[in-house]
Amino acid sequence: MGGDCPAGATAHPWRRGRTGEEAETGPRVRITALLDRPISFVTTCPRREVYEKCLRTAGFSELTWVPLEVSDAGVRALGADFWADLLADPPLAMLRCRA
Repeated sequence: MGGDCPAGATAHPWRRGRTGEEAETGPRVRITALLDRPISFVTTCPRREVYEKCLRTAGFSELTWVPLEVSDAGVRALGADFWADLLADPPLAMLRCRA
């Protein structure tokens, strides 16, 4: 996610964007699932340092952020263009650590 939660929208079945408000742990964002009847909610997107601090406090170490990737099978099945928006503005990132 490039650090904080990005403000973009994609061609995939959701949209997200910052509300302009800031909480103690990070920016407030509106998430909308583009279903037959769209569902929307506002939440906080914690900054990476919030996750890192909490995990270190709980005794975890070797924290590594792992970027979202699309498998070769996914690219073959749907094409690189299908995944371009998702990879340019990923909705999530994985965090690897040791207990």
